[in-house]
Amino acid sequence: MRASWLWLALAGCGAPATMEAQLPAAGRDVWVLVVHGSGDGPERWAAPMIDRLSPRVKLPARVEWVAYDWRAGAVDKLSAAERGQAEGAAIAAVLKERALSHLHVIAHSAGAHVAFGLEEAMASWPSHPTLHLTLLDPFLGKGLDFDWGRTRFGTRADFTEAFLNRGDGVPGTEVAVDAAHTFDVTNTSTKPTGLTGSQAHWWPTDAYGAVEPGFSHSWEATGAFDAARLAAQFPRGQTEALP
Repeated sequence: MRASWLWLALAGCGAPATMEAQLPAAGRDVWVLVVHGSGDGPERWAAPMIDRLSPRVKLPARVEWVAYDWRAGAVDKLSAAERGQAEGAAIAAVLKERALSHLHVIAHSAGAHVAFGLEEAMASWPSHPTLHLTLLDPFLGKGLDFDWGRTRFGTRADFTEAFLNRGDGVPGTEVAVDAAHTFDVTNTSTKPTGLTGSQAHWWPTDAYGAVEPGFSHSWEATGAFDAARLAAQFPRGQTEALP
């Protein structure tokens, strides 16, 4: 399975400028964009996630995996939310010219702000691909408001889900997103016992694909995306603890 790296150079006034040469070829119509958070990079979990999940894709010839690297914009936790939204808007500007039928964004922590910038920009398009958001212990904070994303994230997506770990001490990640169906993986039986403190903030990146329900209901795993069915099966605003 081909995995691509998407790099955005940061130029002028802190706004990202896309580098077209770094983007994957436009031939595939389903994209899976895997986005790391602040103080992180794609090699930590995004690339390994792609290696782990890509063999489970039903129609691999149609799927483009992208481990998105925005570490330069995400390095400062105080500005990562604003920078992430600008990164998402810049990605959308490029994707608007692509003939995509479906986009799945899997984002961890502050990467949820990249997903939000992308969904907000796509909402203004006359037509756009179906959008599936998977938020992994999303960081909701912006500025001094650590609850900022709770009412905003996922509202423009066709289906939004979140995988939440509680009690890891990372502020802005303890509250469920209103527009998402939340899977609480805090006490799942497969969670390693050695994950304590802030390290448990990364547990949802391992849990996604390893616990069910999860990756098995994505377009990639099934070859179809029925947003109405998913919304009925996994209603927004509800939280369920996975065993």
